[in-house]
Amino acid sequence: MGGSTSSARITGHDVAAEANVSQATVARVFSSPERVAPATRDKVLAAATRLGYVPNAIARSLKAQRTDIIGAVVPATGEYWQHAVTSFSRLLNERHKQLLLFSFDGTDEVNRVLETVAQYRVDGLILASSNITTAQMVKVAGSGLPVVAFNQPAAHGLVPAVNVDNELGMRDLALHLAGCGAQSAMFVGGVAAASTDQTRYRGAAIAFGECGLACPYVEAGAFSYEAGYKLARTLAEATLPDAVMVASDEVAFGVIDGLREAGIEAPRDVLITGFDGLPQASWAGYDLTTLEQPTELLVERAIQSVLRADEQDGHIVVPGTIRQGRTTDNG
Repeated sequence: MGGSTSSARITGHDVAAEANVSQATVARVFSSPERVAPATRDKVLAAATRLGYVPNAIARSLKAQRTDIIGAVVPATGEYWQHAVTSFSRLLNERHKQLLLFSFDGTDEVNRVLETVAQYRVDGLILASSNITTAQMVKVAGSGLPVVAFNQPAAHGLVPAVNVDNELGMRDLALHLAGCGAQSAMFVGGVAAASTDQTRYRGAAIAFGECGLACPYVEAGAFSYEAGYKLARTLAEATLPDAVMVASDEVAFGVIDGLREAGIEAPRDVLITGFDGLPQASWAGYDLTTLEQPTELLVERAIQSVLRADEQDGHIVVPGTIRQGRTTDNG
């Protein structure tokens, strides 16, 4: 019968007729091939190839009561998030799962995006943005959907979460700067209301306080290169401290470039640190001292958490490591 159904979508029924087996056998070949005799499996696969059959994943998921799709709510912009999304996609694919991305541009869009998520059948959801409020996290988790918050300290005690140790990381960077001889410091945050900003600043302020030094907070207004670059213009007109700790690498890149335009270079005139460990941090134009997040490990733990909802650990914290670059090498 080869070719007789070429004008319509080939179905499992067509493959069953071509291979002279039951539809149930065809379904097993594509869902649980180990349960089918090798000779029968080969016959079905050969028939499927001849007909150009593609299994219907949606229909299969309805029978199995799972879709093998994991949703992720992430900001539409941000180098760190793009890096994390790439890791999520690859590591889920290795588990034969698919990533369905729900992105947004601003805080006011989060509710709309979460409402959209509810319209899809996903097996779990990764909430990966500090713009998602604790109330929104709890509401999503209350729906019964397996959820994990990714790099959101505010989620602690509310929903399962996986975080880098933000406070310890900034504490280590602050002590590194003190060891470099810094006698004054400033912390440049992205958004003061973000729990990542708050925990990172706490680590820096406590560490400098133990050294008898103050560390005032300055808000850039966003976790972006543009925000850091704009703020640098203001910093260049003021008296700079010995060290500027920046809440993220992306903001730090903007600060470095903005200060450079004003003739202020790191480490000659000021020591600068970032946080995240983005690939660009090692570029010669920056060579930024930063706290490298073990992104692959964080993503791995988040995936394990959302796929094994009945075994979730609650709150997983993973330490980062300092990458020392030229921006704190004052000789």
